[in-house]
Amino acid sequence: MRKDMYKVIVERPRRGGSYNAERQPPLDPEDQPQRESLKIRHRSRKWLNENLRPLERYLHAQVGRLWDRVYSEICAGIDRRNTVQQHIHQHLDDFVVVRTVAMHGALYYERGWRGLQPLDGPWAPKLYVDPHSGLLLDNHAAVEAKRELRRQRAAERAKPAFPDRRPLDDSHQLHRIDGIWYEVELAELPRPVAGPPVYGKRGPTLRMPYDVIAKAPARWAGKPCGHRGCNACRPYGRAGVYARSKRQLNRHELQRHGLSNRDGERLH
Repeated sequence: MRKDMYKVIVERPRRGGSYNAERQPPLDPEDQPQRESLKIRHRSRKWLNENLRPLERYLHAQVGRLWDRVYSEICAGIDRRNTVQQHIHQHLDDFVVVRTVAMHGALYYERGWRGLQPLDGPWAPKLYVDPHSGLLLDNHAAVEAKRELRRQRAAERAKPAFPDRRPLDDSHQLHRIDGIWYEVELAELPRPVAGPPVYGKRGPTLRMPYDVIAKAPARWAGKPCGHRGCNACRPYGRAGVYARSKRQLNRHELQRHGLSNRDGERLH
């Protein structure tokens, strides 16, 4: 280990402490508190700004050596009696699993309040100390698990957000209802029209067109917001429209769109 490792890691300008984010006192002197702490107005405080990449590269370069010797070299270069340098030792657990537990033929490590976690999990550090030989080894299983997790997340993002709905154009969509695909014709939702009064109710009733998907009169949700997650935009991707008619797709149309009434997946 280089002798100035602690300088490379620790001696960097601390961030924060800007006076632009300070909390200003009230304009009216009557609103000012009688007592307050010294830190209450200082919201932008300084924090440490370590560069831990050199330490991580050093640890990966020591793979295959005894951890006791590697840790002795770290303690010789980074003094634990120094408050600032002691903070570096606290980051060793982020890169190396020193203490492992063998249970049911597998290795586990303790991860804070989460308790025992498998060493081959995607969140485990990339290095660990073998409990039998005491050597510093690469955690290849954790690296591969993290890659697999990334592939799964990428596959989930590639899937359509609404698998039961396929837009064709502005006025036509494909909807899967109870496992059957239909071509739905959309129409603009008119403004509520006042109809004749109904006996037993106060004021006139509102006559709205019938929505064949909701199987109920359409409801006006106000101004279209364009957000696909709200209740108004979720059925058809936007607000202000309703399903005027629907028609079941035949076998040739299903093949053309790459769909199936059985599971709704694309045909290969």
